[in-house]
Amino acid sequence: MEDDKSQIVDLLISHNQILVRSRSYSEQLSQWGKENIEQGAVLHSNYVIFDPLPSDAFGANVFLRLTDEFVIDEKTQRCIVTPFYVDDGNKVEVASATEKFKINIKLEAPLYSLYYEICESDEVFYKFTFVPTKIPIKAQYLIDDPWGGRKR
Repeated sequence: MEDDKSQIVDLLISHNQILVRSRSYSEQLSQWGKENIEQGAVLHSNYVIFDPLPSDAFGANVFLRLTDEFVIDEKTQRCIVTPFYVDDGNKVEVASATEKFKINIKLEAPLYSLYYEICESDEVFYKFTFVPTKIPIKAQYLIDDPWGGRKR
């Protein structure tokens, strides 16, 4: 299931991180501070890293979608939204510490509200939903979760 608005990758997730970036890898932008660990994310304008929660290395499906409106998945256990800037839609990647994939959906707007969901059914899976916007959204949790994330 891949087209210009959706893509699925089977990502080997490791080192407690899953990320989306529209720039090259940066060691400096990849640093987790105490506050980042508490909030479960490292957020930069075009480089975001999220805690996938399970700590072992494992493979998981990551669903990437471009849409005009976000609808939370009923299987979602954690949901965070953050502004995300795209300078070049041909250089956007989803990655972990061990592998990366080019995001092939058509990201032509300069700014998105990026929704990150951790979902669970038979297996854990992840979703990144890109919603084009003109005004940056405030980064926040959208639901209370069992790991300390709190909706505000």
